[in-house]
Amino acid sequence: MTLTITPESEATAAPPQFAWRGVLLVSGLITLVWSISAFRFQLAGDELYYLACGRRLAVSYVDNGPLIPLIARLADVVAPGSVIALRIPGLLLLIAVSVLTAAVAYECGARERFQLLAAAVYAASPFIFAYTVLDSVAIDVAFQALIIWLLVRWLRTRRDRLLVAAGVAAAIDVQDKWLVLMLGACVGVAMLVAGPREILRRPALWLGLLIMAAAMTPALLWQASHDWPQLATNAAIAHETAQSDGGQWGTVIAILVVTGFLGGGLGVLGLYGLARDPKLRPYRFVLVAALLMVVLVVASHGRSYYVAGIIPAIFGAGAMILSGLFDTAGPRPAAVLRRVFTGLTVLTAVLMAALATFPYPKSWIDVPNTSKLGFLQHYGNDDWADLADAVERVAAGLPPEERAATAVVAEAYNEAGALDHYGKFQSIPPAYSPNRGFAVWGPPPDSATTILWVGYNDSPEQRAFLANFGQKTQALQMIDELGIAGQNHHVNIWILREPLVPLSVAWPKLTYMIVPPAS
Repeated sequence: MTLTITPESEATAAPPQFAWRGVLLVSGLITLVWSISAFRFQLAGDELYYLACGRRLAVSYVDNGPLIPLIARLADVVAPGSVIALRIPGLLLLIAVSVLTAAVAYECGARERFQLLAAAVYAASPFIFAYTVLDSVAIDVAFQALIIWLLVRWLRTRRDRLLVAAGVAAAIDVQDKWLVLMLGACVGVAMLVAGPREILRRPALWLGLLIMAAAMTPALLWQASHDWPQLATNAAIAHETAQSDGGQWGTVIAILVVTGFLGGGLGVLGLYGLARDPKLRPYRFVLVAALLMVVLVVASHGRSYYVAGIIPAIFGAGAMILSGLFDTAGPRPAAVLRRVFTGLTVLTAVLMAALATFPYPKSWIDVPNTSKLGFLQHYGNDDWADLADAVERVAAGLPPEERAATAVVAEAYNEAGALDHYGKFQSIPPAYSPNRGFAVWGPPPDSATTILWVGYNDSPEQRAFLANFGQKTQALQMIDELGIAGQNHHVNIWILREPLVPLSVAWPKLTYMIVPPAS
């Protein structure tokens, strides 16, 4: 069988010119606005965890692949402790996805100014604000958006090398998360339902899948040797999502909300166009795949961002529909459309301005805010540093000979990540945790006869851990009504002595995947 990678006749008419200069400019300017806020936020809990993973490089981890820990490690080596160095990769990926959104609009036939609109719509969506930090979501969305664009472009050009490139993109993406497997499955079913079925007979597609499978093999072997912790993590995430406010309906609402005002308008047009417009008929697989992904995510209690990788393509299709409407509508309908999207643009600009004010200076915060977005107002302050300072004070109060045989065990993985990070700069004993990825790295050595336990107020996990010690002393309780629970509010630090059994023996029964809730 011969692999054909030469271009074939185009499946659709050639699109207008791609406005790449304007698209880059728009994407870059909006990203610059977000970066002003992003660089003011303190290190997030997941970033601290990824830094800890980066100091323990492996082919796989409990809940992610090796790609983002490697990026975190490189950033920390180049500029230790720098928030800016850590955030730059995610911001660059934001620009890339904005460009890919415009590129889909171009492939669908949108004129240049509507390509610019597509790029702006994605870059300005509230979804982006949450992921300007270094996070696996930014990488996953970027590579999923790239895969969809490659498939859309293949449908127009029939250049088989694009299918190989999609396999390479998937091979990179599985080094971050395995969500691309869901995307691939949904796209495969969508093409069987909506076409083109021809793609499934292309040797280039199967070569791309083989490349992805080969890239995934080391992680599969690691997971198998560790009793498949990824499956346990998925179950824990499903439990956490099911217990959150709104449950499955909350997930649906979140998917709608994170697109924003302009994104909502363009998204509705995109879904309509993919369903009804003959010009978008070749790309209808995007609609079917998106619907399948939403159903799977909601049914499995997944998180709303699991479907984010296919949204740029829907925006791109919406830009093409809007472009066509302005071409064919009469003066009065065109004026109505212009007013509607002008209004959505103004609302989007206002929302961006409001979000860009976060985090507030600490001097502005004088009343506790327990709303869903309340933590954003002060997430840029020094709550994790407060936790590290408190642990350092407790450790400093121990006799020198006891301090040498002391370790810290944190109830949650992000607390452990914070102490692991700040421990490089402060006199904090080595940090461990029975939660998530830290659990796999094992307990403190049995030679650590004194443990500083850092946990939430009277949680079941805390009670289970403390039960393994004969002497328990509550050394400090952190109560900061203006702080964040689990960081500098509702946090207990205990000094534990006289272990009843070695921690190496007790550890397997003390580990857990679900992140303990702050109470």
